[in-house]
This record gives sequence, C-alpha cells and structure tokens, in this order.
Amino acid sequence: MALVVYDRVQETTTTSGTGSVTLLGAVSGFQSFAVVGNSNTTYYTITDGAAWEVGIGTYSTSGPTLARTTVLSNSNGNTSPITLSGGLAQVFVTYTAEKSVNLDASDNVTPLGTIASGTWQGTTVGVSYGGTGVTASSGANSVVLRDANQNTSLNNIFRNITSTVSAAGTTVLTAASSFTQVLTGTLAQTYQLPDATTLTNGASFQFNNNSTGALSIVNNGSSPVATVPAGGATQLFLTSTSTANGTWDTHGFIPENILWGTNSLYLATDVITGGTWNGGTIGTAYGGTGLTSFTSGGALYATSTSSLTSGTLPATSGGTGLATYTTGDVIYASATNTLAKIGIGSTGQVLTVAGGIPTWAAAASGVTITNDTSTATALYPTFTSATSGSVAGLNVTSTKLTFVPTTGSLTAPQTVASNGLVVNSNTVSASYSIPSGSSATSTGPMTVNSGVVVTVPSGSRWVVL
Repeated sequence: MALVVYDRVQETTTTSGTGSVTLLGAVSGFQSFAVVGNSNTTYYTITDGAAWEVGIGTYSTSGPTLARTTVLSNSNGNTSPITLSGGLAQVFVTYTAEKSVNLDASDNVTPLGTIASGTWQGTTVGVSYGGTGVTASSGANSVVLRDANQNTSLNNIFRNITSTVSAAGTTVLTAASSFTQVLTGTLAQTYQLPDATTLTNGASFQFNNNSTGALSIVNNGSSPVATVPAGGATQLFLTSTSTANGTWDTHGFIPENILWGTNSLYLATDVITGGTWNGGTIGTAYGGTGLTSFTSGGALYATSTSSLTSGTLPATSGGTGLATYTTGDVIYASATNTLAKIGIGSTGQVLTVAGGIPTWAAAASGVTITNDTSTATALYPTFTSATSGSVAGLNVTSTKLTFVPTTGSLTAPQTVASNGLVVNSNTVSASYSIPSGSSATSTGPMTVNSGVVVTVPSGSRWVVL
C-alpha cells in the first residue's frame, strides 16, 4: 500500500454519518479516485456545506469507497471525522498543509530540519534513518570508512568473549556468538558451529580450552571438526558457505608454556636444538623406547605390552638368555621358558639326567647279575652285540622268546640245533608237570629220582627214545 497524490481528482458523495464515503463519480473536468489505485492512500478533503474535513484516506474499488483513515484537521477544530448530512458533498484530492514541505524565504526546508540547495544542514541523522549518527569520520567515535581498495585501517579490534563452564553438554553457536569461546571446569564439552549459510566466507571462531576435559567441535550437522585438548587453543576459518555444515579450516595454537627460539623449541627447558632431542625419555606409547641406556651387544625386547628393555634376549623372546658360550657347550631347558648350558663332557663320558638336570658321567664298566627265582611272569632275554670288551649295544628279542625264572621255562616257537644235536639229562631230578596241551620227548635211558614225579596231563604224552 502506497500514499499517492494526483492532480484534479474530485467526486461527489451523499453518504451520511462518520464512516467511509461512497463515491458517485468524477465531477466534470476532474478525474475519479480510481487513479489512486485499489488499497492505496491519498490526502483528501470533504466539504459538506460549511463543514469540512482534511485527512488521509484509503481508496477501495469496491463501492467504490474512500475510508477516512486518518483525520488531520476539520471545521470542528479536532481530528475526529465530521458527521456528514447525507446531502451532496464534495470529495477531492488535496495537498495538506500538515504534510507539506516548503522552502522558506531563505530557501530552507524548515519542517524537516535544514536543507539548503539540496544539502542537509540540520542535526545528525541517526543510523535508524540511514545515517551514521556522527558528524565527522576521524578520531574517536568516527565512522569506519573503506578506501578505494575496500580496505580499512584501524589500531585494533576488541572481540567479545563468552566463557562457559563445562557440563558434559553441547553449546550451540549462532551467527551472533562471540568470536572467542573460553571453556572452564573439569568435564568435557561440545561446541556446535553455526549454520554456515548464515555467515560469510572468512568468518572465524577461536576456542580456548582452560578446562581439564576435552573440548570437541562439530559442524552444524554434528560431524566432528576438531578436538582441543586441555590447555590448548584452536581457531577455525569458514572457507565455504554452500551448505549448512560449511567447510571449516582448523589451526591450533602453541600452548603458552612452549616457546620457539632461533633454532630451538622450549618446553620449560631447551628440548630440541638443531634438530636434536634434548628432553626426557620418549615412552613406548609415543614411539620411543622409554630407555636412557643400553647394554653393549644386547638386544632390545619387550618385557610387557608397553615396556622395552635392553640386554640378553631371553628364551621367551626367541633368544637363549645366555650371554657367553664355550666351545662344545650343550644348551638345554632347565625350566619352562628357561635355557641353561653345560660344558662338553670328556672322552668316553655319557650324558645322564638327575632331577631333570643333565650331567656328564663316566660310562659304566660292567653290569651286576643276580639270580632271580621269584619272578613268575615271562621275561624277554637280552643279547649283547659282543662277547668281550665294551658293550656297544643291546638287542632285545620279540615276545616269541620268553623265560620264566620261577619255573626255568624257556619258550620259543622252535629249537634249532646248529650242530645237529639236542642234548638232555638222563635224570629227572625235580618233579615236573608237562603243560596241558603239550607233549615232551627225552633221549634215554631216563632215571626218575626217588620222590620225583613227572605229571603227564590227559591228552599229552612223554616219549622216551
């Protein structure tokens, strides 16, 4: 809706009362209010005999009518609508004195201030009216202006700071948030960046973590952007506003207790000079060894999942745990995952074991033979590999050749006499029972001593030849 003024617009009305007037058409030689346009406003005057009214009216094509929106003055001396009689009254567009702008005798416009020859000479025009609010642009309280290169020169900019006590929650930033965000407290905290489409490229936020917990930064879609550890500080720069998440460039600051020299890095002390580390031991968790010295000729190996040591490589790490050896030494396991060594034995010694420990001992010079008459089970005769000198080996027959000491029985599948003679005694001096299912032969004559009994079981025979 606009306020418009047109020349020579006049109609008549027979409306009565104080409400909107119904227009009856243009007076001869004038235009109708239709030129004002539907819903637009204009300055009007109504004359009804001696009564008159001046104001701002709103035109409507429905009727058509003119609403008496604002009364500026009338013949009653107030700003209320006059009461129309219902007779023929005149309604026309006018240029009201209350809203007119005129040059005085000095060519100045006084109602709005001072304008001379098109130049404003009045009071300061405020920012809300499109002005600057200041009368000069230099010194304190001056207007900041850009040069031909769109640059501005000034001494400093003091940006606002917002401090937050960590509460294991999320702080949501907007385009109106402070440049510097300071976190204090003991818990972790998350900061969500503003909708990038509400910012401009180059927008920046600085995060200073003065808490003992971690400070996490996510974009507007809650995806991780950066993490600032306790005591750290980071600044973010917006490089793209094409999406709400935006594209953020992150740069961390050096903590206050770290300083750079000409060719040194200081961490309370000078720890790196000329590219050489001069600080404390670098632990295994950071790719170091955690050691300040090493055993000459020793190996570097792990003693746990996070510790290294230097020295003789133990058996659990693939070594022997031994640092020196003598020619001929023999290595053996003295315990679980433990190796030991013994020197080589002398000529003729044999390796023996006592209590799980091997030792060298002299070879046995002979064996002890005893008369065994108590064993009632079958034994297996053992034969040596030689008839004299040292015994080089023992050979044991199979179960087909057995000997029972209590009975003196020697059992074999067959008896082979290599000289063709099988010799037996002519006297049976001890009682004997032929085994059931077996027979016996003897070459006689045979004598059975007094009191001696030879038992032949049923089905068996004893043949004397």
